[in-house]
Amino acid sequence: MILSARHLTKTYIDSDQTIEVLKDASLDVQTGNMISITGKSGCGKSTMLHIMGLLDAPDSGELYICGERVHSESKSAPMIRNRDLGFVFQFHYLIEDLTAVENVILPMLIAGNQESHARLKAKEILALLGLAERFNRYPNQLSGGEQQRVSLARALINQPKIVFADEPTGNLDPVHSNEVWEMIMNLNRELNQAFVVVTHDVEAANRAHKSYELIDGRLNLKKG
Repeated sequence: MILSARHLTKTYIDSDQTIEVLKDASLDVQTGNMISITGKSGCGKSTMLHIMGLLDAPDSGELYICGERVHSESKSAPMIRNRDLGFVFQFHYLIEDLTAVENVILPMLIAGNQESHARLKAKEILALLGLAERFNRYPNQLSGGEQQRVSLARALINQPKIVFADEPTGNLDPVHSNEVWEMIMNLNRELNQAFVVVTHDVEAANRAHKSYELIDGRLNLKKG
C-alpha cells in the first residue's frame, strides 16, 4: 500500500457558518492504481487531494504514506513530497524564464541531484511525452497542452510513488484535454504509475480503475 487515508475530516469557518468539506473520508492507493475523484465545485475534492499530498492538514483522521503516519506539518513531509509525490495542477505553474528542460529538472535539483544527470532524465521524460523538439522552448512558446505535458514531466522526474493531478485538463480545450488524458492513461499503463486525479470530466473519470464521487464530505465508490 502506497497511501492510506483513514476517516479524514476537514472543516472551514466562513463568516458565521461552519462548512464540513470532509466527513469520514477514506481512500487507499496501491502501486499502479488509476483513481479519479469527481464531485460538485466546492465539495472538497481539492482539499482531499491537498491533504493526501501533504499540502494541508486534516482536522482529524490518519494518513499513511509508505507505511509512515504523516501529515503536512510532519518534519518528514517536505522530503516525502519531493521524493514520493508528484503534482499536476489546473494551471501549469511553469517558470516563464526557464526552458522546458530547466522547469522539469527543478525537483531533482532540490533533491540534491547533479544538474547533468537531471538534464538527461528530463530529456528522457519530455521525449516520452512527445516533446523531444521542445526541450529548449520557453513556456510562452508552447501550446496549452504542451505546457501541461511539461508540468506532467516535472511531476514524474523523481519517479514518485503517486502523482496527484488537480483538474489537470480544466484549463484546456477539448483537443488538448484529450491529449493530456491520453498521456496520463499511457503513463499509468506503461510505467505502472499510480495517479489520483480530481476532475469535473465524468467521462474521463470513468476510464480510471477506481472512480469515486465526493458527496456531502464522503467518498462514494462509483466504479472499481
